[in-house]
Amino acid sequence: MNDSVDTGLQSVQSSSDERKAIVINPNYELFMIALLVWQLVNSILWLLVQHPEQLKVIQIVAIGISTLLFLDALRRIIRAPNRRRFLWRFQGWLLLLGSLPIPFISLARLAWYILIIRKLRRSEILAMSKVMVEQRARSTLLAVILAAIVVVELASILIIGAEAGQRAANIHTASDALWWSLVTVATVGYGDKYPITNPGRVVGVLLMIVGVGLFSVMTSFLAKWFLAPQRERKLQAIESKTVEGGDLSAQMDAIRRLIDQQEASQQQTIAELREQLDKIERQLVRSG
Repeated sequence: MNDSVDTGLQSVQSSSDERKAIVINPNYELFMIALLVWQLVNSILWLLVQHPEQLKVIQIVAIGISTLLFLDALRRIIRAPNRRRFLWRFQGWLLLLGSLPIPFISLARLAWYILIIRKLRRSEILAMSKVMVEQRARSTLLAVILAAIVVVELASILIIGAEAGQRAANIHTASDALWWSLVTVATVGYGDKYPITNPGRVVGVLLMIVGVGLFSVMTSFLAKWFLAPQRERKLQAIESKTVEGGDLSAQMDAIRRLIDQQEASQQQTIAELREQLDKIERQLVRSG
């Protein structure tokens, strides 16, 4: 009797662990779902857009997203506790099918997410939502990556529409448009490709403004990522001294040093933002 109960408990625990292993990270899962939604938008644009070069931009981005989805599917299959059960009992084959660069095929992956959410318990979903709130910096970084993909694609489509048919234009192909969008959103501005029409310049200005915002967020995240372990160690050392009843003046000095480091980090971020603004001003002067 006890053996059967223990076996049943082990089976329930194994099933719970298997369900938890399917979800890599709540922030990451939301990012992948957002990619799927944008892939569906690309599927609609794939059918509606008539200009051949704009269509190539959509196809290139769609293939890139499909590659990410396919790598994600392989990763999930490899890390699954039981690959055969994952492919059939947890419908992992939908992941592979939904990774193909075919219009609307990503609906298969969305169906997989719906099935998995139905298999998760309410307590597991609440635990994931708590992790998302606690890891706001990681959520922001993934949102920035998604925004960069969307902005680069839309800007490439718009710039081709604005520059098409102009004799003096130097942005003609999907490759030209994607290259110009990437260097502009990164506020690099090589100057080899540039818009000559007023609508194209408006797209360029908007893209530079968005790029400053995106890279500011990324810079802040990286600064926090590098400084967080060091800051946590120092705070733990201060707390241990407090528990042990150490010298209060030494604790105050340690806190002051930590504040000075944070101020220096903020000043460095501000200096990088000003440098990016200067680059934009120089680009505007050259294009004006």
